[in-house]
Amino acid sequence: MRALPFLALLPALLGAGLACAEPLRAALPEYRVLSSTEADSFEPALLQAVAESLKKTVELSEHPESADLELGPGQIGPVYYQAMPAALSANEGGIAAWQQLQGQHFCITTASPYTSLIMQRFGGQPREYPSAAHALIGLKLGECRAVVDDYLLLSEMAELPEWRRYKTLLPALPDANLVLRIGSKNEALQGRLQTLIQTWKAEGRLDEMIQFWVDEVAFQAYVLADTLDCH
Repeated sequence: MRALPFLALLPALLGAGLACAEPLRAALPEYRVLSSTEADSFEPALLQAVAESLKKTVELSEHPESADLELGPGQIGPVYYQAMPAALSANEGGIAAWQQLQGQHFCITTASPYTSLIMQRFGGQPREYPSAAHALIGLKLGECRAVVDDYLLLSEMAELPEWRRYKTLLPALPDANLVLRIGSKNEALQGRLQTLIQTWKAEGRLDEMIQFWVDEVAFQAYVLADTLDCH
């Protein structure tokens, strides 16, 4: 059975007693890494895991200034993910270098920080999609010459048999590395987050969560492609 929206599962996962406790308010970044659908991505799953470890529930807030937790670039706190932009293209009729995006469309997730970078540096024209999985399918539909997303995700997609015709991977752009952090203005909570993320890194749990969401994006892209084939 595939993953359901994680925030919706919190009360059941944490129990009635914890569900009644004061929830943590969290502010998500506009751009979500490893997004498998319009609603589901790595960051909400990370919040769920953090809340469970802290014996709390969590609810999303649209007001970062009043949030207990903030995720995304430019925040304080431990790093939960580092992303580098890369591009995936078709083996035949695709592109083999970033410069070949000049005047060409590229598929990309809505609100991606890489959009303006690719436009300014290489002259590409964006087509935006609600998730990374949707952007990948845009490539298969011929709506763009390449899909631009995180190198880790695209490098693993290129190894899958269902992507054997779309495995031309353009090199990552390390100077555009995106460092994502989870933090809090509350010093006590910040200390607990620091310890928690460090422990998860040492135990390999954070890598396992990241891999799960790489696989989830691949699965949802497979489902979307299969749906298109049936029509």
